[in-house]
Amino acid sequence: MVVSEAERQTLIDMVEDVAGPEVKKVAILLFNEKEEVTDEMIADQLDVKLDEVRKALYKLLDLEIASFRKVRDKQTGWFIYFWKLEPEKITSVVIKKQRAVHFKILERLQYERENMFFHCSSKDCFRKTFQEAMELDFECDKCFLPLVDFDNSTIITILEKKAEEVQNLIDKQLERVKSLR
Repeated sequence: MVVSEAERQTLIDMVEDVAGPEVKKVAILLFNEKEEVTDEMIADQLDVKLDEVRKALYKLLDLEIASFRKVRDKQTGWFIYFWKLEPEKITSVVIKKQRAVHFKILERLQYERENMFFHCSSKDCFRKTFQEAMELDFECDKCFLPLVDFDNSTIITILEKKAEEVQNLIDKQLERVKSLR
């Protein structure tokens, strides 16, 4: 599968965001390799300790964008692992991450819709749910100012808009996958 420069950059950025700069270096090296490479070859090319390379490779495996095959060395009896990056899986990984974000937004939206909130006039204090405010006799436990009704309609509107945006991104990705088949 041919991967566009935008998809390549998305993959590299995602790896760095999720797994860190060390894993990013390994991902870039794997991306640039035409064939499978061993962990020892990667360690030599990057001048990094072998155990650090292996940790990075397992993180890429956990992200489901790298795979390996193992072959037993006939002379030593040890297994040799040949690694490769699977950039064609980027879309499914991105969709999975977007769905997780969408789910969290929907959870928060439900929480905002189902609760009534109260807040004192201090910017340093947090808002309280109705139950928490009742337990505090509608008095802030930090600054002791009275707790008054807090209008969360703006938060709800923002969350609804964000949930819709993320759902649209997911839909576009799914449509793109269908068109490639």
